Amino acid sequence: MSVKKNLVVFGITGNQGGSVVDTILKNPGLSELFEVRGITRDPTKPSAIALAERGVTLIKADLDDKDSIRAALKDAHTVFAVTNWQEVLNKDREIQQGKNIADAAEELNIQHLIWSSLPNVTKITGGKITGVLHFDSKAIIEDYIRCLSIPATFLHLGVFMEQLPLMLIPTSANSKSYKLITPMATTAKIPLISVRADTGKYVKSIIQNHDKMLGKTIMAGVKEYSVQEAAHVLVETGELDVVAEKCAYEEYKGMLVAFGMPEFVADDMTENMKYFEEYGFFGGGKVENDHSILSENLETFEQWVVNSPHIAAMK
Repeated sequence: MSVKKNLVVFGITGNQGGSVVDTILKNPGLSELFEVRGITRDPTKPSAIALAERGVTLIKADLDDKDSIRAALKDAHTVFAVTNWQEVLNKDREIQQGKNIADAAEELNIQHLIWSSLPNVTKITGGKITGVLHFDSKAIIEDYIRCLSIPATFLHLGVFMEQLPLMLIPTSANSKSYKLITPMATTAKIPLISVRADTGKYVKSIIQNHDKMLGKTIMAGVKEYSVQEAAHVLVETGELDVVAEKCAYEEYKGMLVAFGMPEFVADDMTENMKYFEEYGFFGGGKVENDHSILSENLETFEQWVVNSPHIAAMK
């Protein structure tokens, strides 16, 4: 019997890492090839314990501590790595966390690093939009990885379907009628991905096509939906009372601050919307261009809406 290779997955209790682990464990070929090692700050979480019961080896590590990362990556062959902007809310800190992973991967001769990245907004816009911190931080880490001698692939995930219910604003207190409010034109399009269902499908295909994937950037998502189209799906498929509505950028920022978002994060999100409207999520790239690497169908927004407990709870 051949010795299994070690596949290290960061963020196993999150949507991205959880999707990767689930996909690998359910695939007979890859589960025979790889021993899955899951990285988490808290191995006592019920979700982490549930993965351990499925055969995942849990490793406690802190992305701010390079020594703990080095220990987590010891003897690893392949690594799926992601940082959590919502947790750190600090561009410099997130960049350093990514560099910590990259440095350890280079030092330990990792054979394949799959980095969950995003487009570099500052570069794509020629410096016109510089405030999308959570995109640029991951892109800067990507550039750093490319400068090192690490065999790597870069996965750019589109807008998470799971985030859309957060954008539905009740028209009044306790109302079951909603507005899908954005400062973009309602005709502006964004690529959507069911992150929990489909991140693992991309990572599986990247691993299975290792040699062809090295150095590549993969755009991930089922297709682009306009804001109006997304609202229509929520109405027709989700049976919600939803209207898509455009607002001014300053009004949008003020709304985010009123919801309790720190002002610099509200700036980030508002600038993000400007970028989407003027340049597109991938800066002109089409998400369908990378569907050819997949061996499974992706979940459509319509399918996600039918299965979403969040949508069901809003009716």
